[in-house]
Amino acid sequence: MTKILGAQMYTLRDYTNTAEELDATLKKVREIGYTTIQASGIKVALPAEELKAIADSHGLKIVITHTPYSKFVDELDTLIKDHHTLGCGIAGLGGLPTEFRSAEGYPAFARKFSAIADELGKNGLKFSYHNHHFEFQKFNGKFGMDVLVEETNPETFMFTLDTYWLQYGGVDPVQWIRKLAGRVDAIHFKDLAIIDDKQIMSEVMEGNLSWPEIFKASEEAKVKWYLIERDAGPTEAFDSLTISYNNLKKEGFA
Repeated sequence: MTKILGAQMYTLRDYTNTAEELDATLKKVREIGYTTIQASGIKVALPAEELKAIADSHGLKIVITHTPYSKFVDELDTLIKDHHTLGCGIAGLGGLPTEFRSAEGYPAFARKFSAIADELGKNGLKFSYHNHHFEFQKFNGKFGMDVLVEETNPETFMFTLDTYWLQYGGVDPVQWIRKLAGRVDAIHFKDLAIIDDKQIMSEVMEGNLSWPEIFKASEEAKVKWYLIERDAGPTEAFDSLTISYNNLKKEGFA
């Protein structure tokens, strides 16, 4: 199966302040070699039709979004319509709102978003939850992340696993990719390095993660979309995406 690389646009959020700037940014993304993107962190508010037109003009497919919590809760019909317009099958949430990060909160969120995910499923879409590190706090001997896995519908409630945040949370990215096989359509590839006694995000294959094992586990888990992200770090954002792309291309990604 072809392993398709995408750019997580949150990496380039500072270059998306206007439609014109976004257009220039997506042109550069395509020139690097990426063919897919995640619509996340884009600062200019554009109608779905306009965003799709700009992406299409550069031969980029939007495969997943990060959509605000309030949109899922208060504007689900609009969210569904916009994703159909974008031609995007996965509606993603970037993280758990603070009020749910407790022993009682995780089950409450799971119930609430199970219903939302099922409604998305009825409309031909999937919901995907993106992890950070805080989901690996234990409550009554169980990770918050385990609650999200065990108390949601595996057919409609997916996970966008983030390799950096898994490692940062003290768990093995490979183990979690395997654990959630079949529920990870999209994954965030991001490395972790130590520089000057500090832990930082780095370009893929430039840090300390076990990439050969991550690649193997991801392929076995039938991941469809490999999205490259770097939230912050010493390397300029476009250069960061270029380094990761070139490293991964040598490993058989496209």
